[in-house]
Amino acid sequence: MSIRAFIFDMDGLLFDTENLFLTYADETKKELGYSIPHELHIESIGRTFEDTKRIFLNHLGSDFPMDDFMRQTKDRVYEHIDRYGLPVKPGAVELLEELKARGIMTVLASSSAYWMIEKNLAAAQMTAYFDLIVSGEEVEHGKPAPDIFLLAAERVGVTPEECVVLEDSNNGALAGCAAGMLTVIIPDVKPPTPEVAEKVFKVYPSLYPLLYEKWW
Repeated sequence: MSIRAFIFDMDGLLFDTENLFLTYADETKKELGYSIPHELHIESIGRTFEDTKRIFLNHLGSDFPMDDFMRQTKDRVYEHIDRYGLPVKPGAVELLEELKARGIMTVLASSSAYWMIEKNLAAAQMTAYFDLIVSGEEVEHGKPAPDIFLLAAERVGVTPEECVVLEDSNNGALAGCAAGMLTVIIPDVKPPTPEVAEKVFKVYPSLYPLLYEKWW
């Protein structure tokens, strides 16, 4: 097996930000006077803002103030990060250092906006670990479509078969599989569905076990 690049998701995989968003989304929806089912938040994990907006408006109605909801929630999240720092997932730094030592390229491919990716990496002092950043803003179809991962592979000059995708969400894992890449899921706020667990190459409880695997 010839692996030349590891492609990382961001929220929920590198950083424990999904839980932050869920916590502060609860505060925002109360302030706005809306009741939003928890399952709606879970369904939107791993998706672009436009996809998330569509999911919310389909369920809550076209008059739901989605832009205000997202802006206020993000303000709360980044106020928390500025005050307390960005929670990095166990094993993330160690794995990135090992990949660099082995000469394997590292790419961050997140559905988040580019400014959010840059802000998070800077806050965690992890910018230098990545050879390339790809944002969901750069592709027409977000996860679970494979577009973002295929673009990442194209930009670093490798084939899909030479890539490992690391994801925490079902949507992201399905995107990695659809791209024809070796896909590993490290679940965060939601376990993989039976369909996803059957499709992916590996399921790990954290990033740490990857450090001791021989397959890559």
